[in-house]
Amino acid sequence: MRNAINTKILISGLGSIGRRHLANLESLGFTDIAYHRSGKSTIESQLPDYPSFTDLDQALSEFNPSVVFVCGPSHLHMETALTSATHGAHLFIEKPLGSSLDGIAELEQISNDNGIKIMVGYMMRFHPLLQRIKELISSNKIGSLIHVRSQWGEYVPGWHPWEDYRETYAAKRSMGGGPTNTLSHEIDMALWFIGEPASVKSLMNTASSLELETEHGVDILIKGNSGATANLHLDFYQQPPARTTEFVGTHGRISFDYYASRIEVFSPDQSEPVEVTDISESFERNNMFISEIEHLFECIERNTTPITSLAEGKAALEVSLKAIEG
Repeated sequence: MRNAINTKILISGLGSIGRRHLANLESLGFTDIAYHRSGKSTIESQLPDYPSFTDLDQALSEFNPSVVFVCGPSHLHMETALTSATHGAHLFIEKPLGSSLDGIAELEQISNDNGIKIMVGYMMRFHPLLQRIKELISSNKIGSLIHVRSQWGEYVPGWHPWEDYRETYAAKRSMGGGPTNTLSHEIDMALWFIGEPASVKSLMNTASSLELETEHGVDILIKGNSGATANLHLDFYQQPPARTTEFVGTHGRISFDYYASRIEVFSPDQSEPVEVTDISESFERNNMFISEIEHLFECIERNTTPITSLAEGKAALEVSLKAIEG
């Protein structure tokens, strides 16, 4: 990637997602990298030999990064982002944007005043099938969009077998966990298609045997200002996992199966799909993470706004918080 060799990057947080971004940055040619972590990672694999800091201010002043990847627990995202932005660094903030709206207005002001680019890690917008669905809907393939119906359920104890799920951020409300926040890719996706939300309602589920401080599952209803609605189910207990979305229009329907890497397009008068796209043989999940990094640096270079901007991250977080509040 252009200018990679001259770009200084600080990765704050070295859990699984921080290490994924590290590997992807290296694959893109970035080598001037430093780490910041205030605690010990639960992942014991050895890291490349880059400068390491336990104090964020020291990392920012001594290493002086131009870009900071904010990859720590959700409740620390905004604090890390504000400190980094004050030092003039562009930001990649993993989703969700935070665990509350505190600090977002200040971050917006700093960003606007200093030309700082901020991208939130909703990498599903870089999924080739969702991009295809966006094209189909924009070209009126199924008429006007009426409704989005999505479910994403996974068994949280199976995520990181090397650690006790009850001690992870995903299981703790104080750390911004729970499926509503942690699985908020589907919230961002729904807003991407139906637009700005007018109202949000929710129903929480705590009926599973999981030991969580948060909800175990949630059903969210969103009404967009456009009139279209979304019905989202997110949970931490589903086995085997399932992740599907239906896009219902005035003249047809599109079905998306994430795990099958497949979309089907239906017309009103036919029971069989009129179009099928199957990328199961070629799809690599990690390519979405690489694409979002490439997009960030393109936006920095061209002085454009990322597709998953601070405003988009804030919108998804507002829906999450309203859902959690009930």
